[in-house]
Amino acid sequence: MTTALIHLEPDQKKRLARCAKLRGKSFSPEVRDAVDLYLDIPIESEEEFSSLAKEANRAADRMIRRLDETVAHVDRVLRQMKKNR
Repeated sequence: MTTALIHLEPDQKKRLARCAKLRGKSFSPEVRDAVDLYLDIPIESEEEFSSLAKEANRAADRMIRRLDETVAHVDRVLRQMKKNR
């Protein structure tokens, strides 16, 4: 393994540290995993990357809407169960 000096924005470092903690890892392995993930994306051009990012955002928006609907449904069911006691 080799060392590399990288400069991160404070928020980037904070987010990486938080992810590492959630996964039970230290900071360095988390950074290596993030770099591997980036390198494994078969992107040929910035245009292709931009298109992929837009599609990911649309998918995330759909998932958030669906989760919001699910939470609202669970809330309704729980309220109804309380009423029926």
